[in-house]
Amino acid sequence: MGDAIIIDCPDAALIGKNFEEVTRARGVHVVDLFLDLVVEFGRNIRWYTTVGNHRKQVLKRLVKDPRSLITFSDAGAHIRNMAFYNLPLRMLKLVHESINDGDPIMTMEQAVHRLTGDQADWFGVDAGKIREGDRADVVVIDPAGFNQDLEQVHWGEMENFDLQRLVNRNPGIVKTVLINGRLAVDDEQFSPSFGREMGYGQFIPAR
Repeated sequence: MGDAIIIDCPDAALIGKNFEEVTRARGVHVVDLFLDLVVEFGRNIRWYTTVGNHRKQVLKRLVKDPRSLITFSDAGAHIRNMAFYNLPLRMLKLVHESINDGDPIMTMEQAVHRLTGDQADWFGVDAGKIREGDRADVVVIDPAGFNQDLEQVHWGEMENFDLQRLVNRNPGIVKTVLINGRLAVDDEQFSPSFGREMGYGQFIPAR
């Protein structure tokens, strides 16, 4: 807990310090400090901490382990605290960089399969593959966009909720998205009908 870095606070002297540094200065336990700061500043204090995936060599072993399943994050349940919606892009960037470094974790084709067909097979759902007659769910990306920091987060408006949430913005990567054969994103722009008309997605039951 002491590793958490304070990134915003009404007491500007605390910004940039981690809880451990403030704890030593005040002579209290780190948990007591955390609770004291939350009581004092409420929602006006924000902090950042890394909880996993920070050791790249370990992460490389994990993503290629057949026992691991690379699916989704918990960001959707913590919209003001996390923005990890782009984890598939982070996975592809990790593999892309390993190939460029001459020490590939796997091929890009294998990485795409880990994020699509591999998951679909594990959950037993009819998805994750491009086959004649199937529902057309396709994402077209440009790997040249991986040269940016995918861990950056931004504030974005949550429509109809009068609420700001943390989001990921990675321009230059996702070019086109087809959902059920319908164009949802074209040249990095959402289709005007996406999210407002029926027919894009559907519930896919497990076999």
